[in-house]
Amino acid sequence: MSDTSATPSMTGYAPSQAAPRADASFGDRRRAPTSSDIDPWDLLRAIWARKERLLILFVLFLTVGAFWVLTLSPSYVAEAQLSIKPRSGEVSRFDTPERPQQADPISIESEVQILTSGALVPALVRKLNLHQLAEFNPALRNSGVFSQFMQIFGLSSKPKPATVSAITETVLEKLSVYRRGESRVIAIRFTSGDAKRAAALANAYAEIYISQQVADSNALNSEATLWLQDQIENLRDEVAISEAAVEQFRGQTGLFPANNTTLPREELSQLSAQLVQAQADRSSVMARLSLAKELVDTEGAIDTTAEVLASPLIQNLRQQEVQLRAQIAEMSATLLPSHPRMRTSQANLQDLRLQIGREVAKLIRSMENEAHIANERVRTLSERVGRLKGRMARLGQQEVELRALEREAVANRTLLEQFLGRYEAASARASADGSVANASIVSRATVPNSPAAPNRKSAMLLAIIGSAIGALALVFLIEAMAPGFRTAEQIERQTGMPFLGTMPEISGAKSSAGIAANTVRNPYGHIAEALRRLQSNLLMARIGGKAARTLLVTSAVDGEAKSGVSSGLARLMAQSGYRVLLIDADLRRPGINQTLGLHPTWGLSEVLGGQIEFERVVMRDHSSPLHILQAGGQVSNPTALLGSSRMSWLIYALVQNYDYVVIDGPPVHSASEAPVLSQLTDVTVMCVKWGATNRRSVMRALKSLAAASTRRVGVFLTGVDRRQYRRLTDDDADV
Repeated sequence: MSDTSATPSMTGYAPSQAAPRADASFGDRRRAPTSSDIDPWDLLRAIWARKERLLILFVLFLTVGAFWVLTLSPSYVAEAQLSIKPRSGEVSRFDTPERPQQADPISIESEVQILTSGALVPALVRKLNLHQLAEFNPALRNSGVFSQFMQIFGLSSKPKPATVSAITETVLEKLSVYRRGESRVIAIRFTSGDAKRAAALANAYAEIYISQQVADSNALNSEATLWLQDQIENLRDEVAISEAAVEQFRGQTGLFPANNTTLPREELSQLSAQLVQAQADRSSVMARLSLAKELVDTEGAIDTTAEVLASPLIQNLRQQEVQLRAQIAEMSATLLPSHPRMRTSQANLQDLRLQIGREVAKLIRSMENEAHIANERVRTLSERVGRLKGRMARLGQQEVELRALEREAVANRTLLEQFLGRYEAASARASADGSVANASIVSRATVPNSPAAPNRKSAMLLAIIGSAIGALALVFLIEAMAPGFRTAEQIERQTGMPFLGTMPEISGAKSSAGIAANTVRNPYGHIAEALRRLQSNLLMARIGGKAARTLLVTSAVDGEAKSGVSSGLARLMAQSGYRVLLIDADLRRPGINQTLGLHPTWGLSEVLGGQIEFERVVMRDHSSPLHILQAGGQVSNPTALLGSSRMSWLIYALVQNYDYVVIDGPPVHSASEAPVLSQLTDVTVMCVKWGATNRRSVMRALKSLAAASTRRVGVFLTGVDRRQYRRLTDDDADV
């Protein structure tokens, strides 16, 4: 039953206005919210706080790395060296009169490709019985306990015998062939788990290569000798036939050699030269004639031609003309043009001009005659050259045929001589060098004293460095991916809201009911002290110059222990002598009754609905002077009910009768009542579970509350790991 013995009377209250709005001066906004989710210094402090975990991961990684280094199988490398020499004794090289030159880079690279092609590997496998060794035969390797177990029960088949190609591939994987710098030395390296086997492989492979070179050289010499013998016999027949054809053609055409030429060809050469000279002379005459005709039409310009300048008569007449013009000029100064002397002089000047014109005409006719003679000479020579060319065409065709026959005979004779000479020389070299390869072993492989790999010192150093980096990276990743808030600095920097304190996670007080019970059972414990620090922050809050009287406790999501915080805080405030009322305003999922161990009964929903009076439903806590108003029955529209004017009137009336009113509201993301209740209260406490609640969820919840009201919101961390928190903040007083 409800205990109303100490319940203030609220009959007939009728407030004229809603509760006053909060002033923005509440709290301390020490930093503006930032967009960065991770602060480097916080991250470094968090990593240092997990130094034990970092050390454990380092030891774990180092153990794995050391085990890997110690279990690595040693591998030995042995190297044999070959010197490449020019091939000698090859009969097929008949085209070079001298011994072959030293091997060039291309031929050396070709030998390297031959050594790595795998053509010599089957011989190596047969010589050293590599197919009987598990190192080179995959079918002989131990398949492991699990694979053997599967084979026993028929779940997998036995491995098939390795093919020649598979063994060859394995051998080639352990073979390395390369050229030593710019020299003619080729190094053959083999890697094996056995030092003696590595040296034996390198030496045997070099010996097989040399033996193969000798066999190839002998086979090539034999084939080339037979081929050259056939070619020489064929060439002898061709030489005899070609020389007979030349003599027969000369007898038929009469083209016998005489001073390296013939008379018609010499005559044609001379006539051609004369024709060229005549054509040049004609061109010169025609050019001078054309120029003289053009200058006749230009007064005085004809005097510049070479023919006029070379004529004494014309030059004499020109001098007389100049003198007469000078006299006329002198007389014109004193005499009139009609004077007899002036007329006589003008008549004499006209006669001189006529004589000069007649002389020039004679020169032009002379040039025309000269041009005609040149044309006739060119025509005559052209006709003679044409007739001689027709004759030489027939003779030239016969000479062409003769030269072709002669060239063929000479070529056959030269080729036969070359074949005979090279055959004799190469046969001599083949008999002397046929058993010598074009390579020799200059350095045999020796048994290595120490393995080439692994380098355990370097591998261990690498394992230590890798373990340190891996452990640091893993811890860094864990901290970077941590979803929740861990320190007060994070909260104030990223949310801009005041930080109200922390509540540690205590064994037996992890649920809301455990938190509320712990404040009574252990009034001086860590839970109670954390809530007292929260109470102190709230008691010092000033709204419009007045103390805050109404408090909303909410969270972003479920599971943040908000009901435990509101219940424990209300109990402590009531035990301090204040008149305190705790209201369960989570009409969807009430939690105060379970937290305080009360039997569900009528409450807030019935009071707001006008079904019952406040005095009949308010209850007293069995462990403290606290008064409690449960949520009551479920309603269809909790948001509208809590946002109604009756709720405002109720809050106003309760403030008149209680020192503090603590409201346990629903989570912001679970219902829409929290922003509505935030408008009706002086202070809102956002409970956030330490290191668990997603930061973006908290930011969205705070943004939703800020959008609904100007009332300030403080953040209170719950479920804090005291040991980790002290390492992160270096502050023992916070928890």
